[in-house]
Amino acid sequence: MDSKPGRKANLKKYLAHDGKWQFFPVVKVNGRPKPELVLIDGTPRRSTGGTFYLDWREDGKRRTRPVGTSPREALDAWQLHSGILSGEIEAPEEEPVAASSSTTIRAAVEAYLAEVKATKGDATFRAYSGDLAWFQKVCKKHYVDRLGRSDAMALFAAGRGEDLNQKTINKRVIVMLQAMRHAGANIQLRKGDWPRTIDKRVEIYEREELTRFFEACTPEERLVFQVFLCSGFRSRELSCLAWEDVNWQAGTLSVRPRPEFGFTPKSYEERSVPIPHALLESLSKHKKKQPDSVLIFPTPKHPKRPNYGGDKPDAHLLELGKEIAYRAKLNCKRCKTRQGKCSDGPYCQKFYLHKWRHTFATQILQSGIDIKTLQTLLGHKNIATTEKYLKSLRLDDLRQKVESSTLAAML
Repeated sequence: MDSKPGRKANLKKYLAHDGKWQFFPVVKVNGRPKPELVLIDGTPRRSTGGTFYLDWREDGKRRTRPVGTSPREALDAWQLHSGILSGEIEAPEEEPVAASSSTTIRAAVEAYLAEVKATKGDATFRAYSGDLAWFQKVCKKHYVDRLGRSDAMALFAAGRGEDLNQKTINKRVIVMLQAMRHAGANIQLRKGDWPRTIDKRVEIYEREELTRFFEACTPEERLVFQVFLCSGFRSRELSCLAWEDVNWQAGTLSVRPRPEFGFTPKSYEERSVPIPHALLESLSKHKKKQPDSVLIFPTPKHPKRPNYGGDKPDAHLLELGKEIAYRAKLNCKRCKTRQGKCSDGPYCQKFYLHKWRHTFATQILQSGIDIKTLQTLLGHKNIATTEKYLKSLRLDDLRQKVESSTLAAML
């Protein structure tokens, strides 16, 4: 490399800011970079995450290469490269092309998932692991610095080729971009690259379905799904619900961390949900039947497996719901799953646990509760997630207006 006095290397950082990945210059003090500080909108700010890059000019062209994620790595690389450029340090006979050329996609995925496991919930870790396993299966490249826009577009195409839902595809691409950019990949998508998704109407259980479903339940089964219906809890939130989470005086159920069961609330937020007095009385009667249990709905004992069950979260609530629906003759008799045909057993895809949550949210809105309160009850971090329930409410209002319109009177 041609070394000339006066030539300098600059240090910058590639990180996420306001939802976008951007390069920001590292603050300099007396000509020396302080990697822990970057200039954002002209203001020095401390930053975490992201990747440091060296920036210099060589043979009339601008050169850039990643130099790690820690401030120490970045400063050492800057000192070495600045010395080479100024001629104070003799350049090695064969300088590496790029630091990231030694970073494999597999290693980058493992490093990213290690951070996710340390900072996110178990459900997020499992979801990201699956998304990145799919990415590695589809991607034909091996090194992070070889990735570009075309690889993201190839994922969009692969997802469609597998008939995946577009929202699922987009989520997987987002997770890939997060992981690979974290490892130093410079993948820039253009405006319009993201395929649009269709917002489907929220599905709920109708009153007739609920009546038939509960009629087919045993008393214990009925209580489980009445709590689903009246709390809007997610599956793990309900299965890890303990008796100490019941506030008998306030009439509420609370979502709290249960480290003994490996459970952390989504978005790390605790919350309490008021429930009807009749449900509170049913829970009180249920408690008398299991005075020594920590959990409200522990895994039932198995008649032939002595070590199965006990005071552990029930992981088979989805299967239980499908079994009750089949018992109540509510299967649609059209869908198919890997387990079997909907018409032949408890496999109907029309019955799933999150649909109870949708039903709770829709009914609560129809009762007159405002959207901000519903956001709190559901534990949504972003109100945009909650607002999807407004669409169903508006459609129901529109249907009533259509039925009472002059058009309907003409039929």
